Amino acid sequence: MRYAEKALFDHESVLIPRKGTLNNIVYIDEPFWTVDTMFYTVMKKPNIAKFIYQFMNGKNLASMNVGSAVPSMTTQILNNMSLLIPSDEDFENFENTVTPYYKKTKSNKQQIQTLENLRDTLLPKLMSGAVRVRFEEVA
Repeated sequence: MRYAEKALFDHESVLIPRKGTLNNIVYIDEPFWTVDTMFYTVMKKPNIAKFIYQFMNGKNLASMNVGSAVPSMTTQILNNMSLLIPSDEDFENFENTVTPYYKKTKSNKQQIQTLENLRDTLLPKLMSGAVRVRFEEVA
């Protein structure tokens, strides 16, 4: 789910749960490999994945559950959803409006990962005494 030698798909996509937590929709814009409990989407129009993600996030997929013991989604249910595609002008306005937020979210996730790695490297050294922290009073 996180890393594989070769990606299954390397374009923008929306991952939709097939089993389990059905409302856990994921937007992805980097090469990925998914598991068999997720559907991935292939966009027929460039740069539409964010629009599809927002549309799917507005749906309560859990209410469309067809499973008994494990919540389940089918392609038939997904294919029967109606979706009106906006005009090219409206779509361009949408894309221009939301893209900066998606870029900022991606940047924040990368910064969080960097800080988590730094913490995981430094904390054991601090705890063992291999690294010391010295505080000085600032005038």
